[in-house]
Amino acid sequence: MNFFQNNLTLYNFFILFLVLLMILTYKFNIQKAYLLWIFYFILFLMCATSYLPKYLVKKHENKNSIINQNLIDTSKTYYIHVLGAGYSLDPRLPATAQLNQFTLSRLVEGIRIARQLPKYVIVTSAYSRLGLEPQASVTKRAAIELGIPNQNIQMLTTPSNTVEEVATFVNQFGVHKNVIVVSDAMHLARALMLYQKKGIKAIPAPSNFKVKQGPHEYDGLTFPSISSLKLMNEYLREQLKYWKDSWSN
Repeated sequence: MNFFQNNLTLYNFFILFLVLLMILTYKFNIQKAYLLWIFYFILFLMCATSYLPKYLVKKHENKNSIINQNLIDTSKTYYIHVLGAGYSLDPRLPATAQLNQFTLSRLVEGIRIARQLPKYVIVTSAYSRLGLEPQASVTKRAAIELGIPNQNIQMLTTPSNTVEEVATFVNQFGVHKNVIVVSDAMHLARALMLYQKKGIKAIPAPSNFKVKQGPHEYDGLTFPSISSLKLMNEYLREQLKYWKDSWSN
């Protein structure tokens, strides 16, 4: 399954499909292959033009709305779990600049929420695959640079993916904490499902929306583009990962 998650993309699918069609067309007469060619171009247009990818992603991202602080019990302590999304360990730069845009955006959303709560703990997570300073540590330094006190931050330095991030949180803090989980809107449903499997009903805090609904945003048909194909690819990969994680122990 990991091979398919890492290597099966829409780009590869359409290239392989095209090669197969060319072989079938060459080997047989065009009358027997033309229906497959029609199917191929319809499928390609559905994935490579903006309407369907944006529709599916927007519907998926809207499953979890921006957190409403007025509905939170401020007498409780909340653990704000900021999931990792990547970084570059460059000592020339401040920690905020070492985080990639997705991790930084998640952290900013976590801090925005924290500043409205009287009692909170920000939990950073993710390892270093090279054995260097883990992403959780760099994210912690970035949070401190943005004004969060050191004593309000905890780290999970060993997880390498979302499944491990949730499992490590539960192992370290238990299942009786009030959890706010911060992640990309596209990714958040899977993170919430993983927390639910561990016995925690986490509060969603989405960030990094792929599709935004501004007054001048166009949601109609467009010419085929790499960006639309990429958006559809990300949506399908996330669905595949959700299905895999929901069935695993």
